Amino acid sequence: MRNSEFSDDLQKIVDICRDGAEGYKIAAEHIQLDTLQTLFLRLSQQRKQYIEEIKNEALKLGITLNDRGTVKGYFHRHWLATKATFSSDTNQEVIDESIRGEQEAVEVYSKVFINWNVPEYIYSLLKAQQNQIQVAITQLRHIVPEY
Repeated sequence: MRNSEFSDDLQKIVDICRDGAEGYKIAAEHIQLDTLQTLFLRLSQQRKQYIEEIKNEALKLGITLNDRGTVKGYFHRHWLATKATFSSDTNQEVIDESIRGEQEAVEVYSKVFINWNVPEYIYSLLKAQQNQIQVAITQLRHIVPEY
């Protein structure tokens, strides 16, 4: 694989992680349920850690990545904030939307795995991150929101 394709794929993962970090932060600021606030803040920090891990490994390979996020993620975050502020079914809708975002992240990782032959140590890092995102999906599915 060419270095530019590898860089582009790593950038896609960093972007989806930035979207997740910002989305969880905004949702935590607007949701009223303490257990969700705590979980969302923890997941936001986790995604920021993923970004730093990926950027550090890419830098070792001479690849510079940014962490700007995506336009789609920007609108998604603001939709979440609006829902959390004005909707009567806020908690469940925010949980559902968070699950959808996490499923999309898992798909981005999976597509990247298919596209390239990555050094084993980077594959292991990315696979561990993807597995932790799956754990987050399970946690979100088991939250019983209070209304």
